[in-house]
Amino acid sequence: MLQRVSALLRMQAPDQSASGLLFASGITVPTDGTAGYATSCIFQHTDGGAGTSFYINEGSVTSCSFAAAELNTLDISAKTVTVAEAAKTTGITAAARLVKITGGTGFTGLVLPLPTAAELGMVKQITLDTISSSTVAMTITNIAIHGTGATTATFTNAGETLVLIGAIFGTTYRWMVVAECGVVLS
Repeated sequence: MLQRVSALLRMQAPDQSASGLLFASGITVPTDGTAGYATSCIFQHTDGGAGTSFYINEGSVTSCSFAAAELNTLDISAKTVTVAEAAKTTGITAAARLVKITGGTGFTGLVLPLPTAAELGMVKQITLDTISSSTVAMTITNIAIHGTGATTATFTNAGETLVLIGAIFGTTYRWMVVAECGVVLS
């Protein structure tokens, strides 16, 4: 019967020798350490919301560890932040992959923190979205620009873009410049 149901669903028959659930759902995500969920088990959080409704067990069958998973990794809206002068010290978060700067009449003091372990290999695009006059200056600690020691990126015109990737050199995390368009690095 299992073979017939599998054929009707156009799927491979499950491996009967493996233990643990492969699919589960409920209003509460299983607590880390709970047994009974196979590695890669999909859990649908029926009471969840955006970013908290789909989980995958990254633990083992004897000790689960469900992590929120992204179904649509192409949806950049959840990874976009807009930074204005008022939010210049907190605006560029680790999750931000597309940073839009609204420059107004220009400002200084925008800081891009060192990449975190989660940002290693992450590409971050920073674009001056709008500006009416002056410039926006951003300080970048431990930036690698073809061997130079630049620490400031200055944006003057709307559309200027800086593309970085999180990297590690020895034990130091730093941003490495992939491309720049109109941005002055000094």
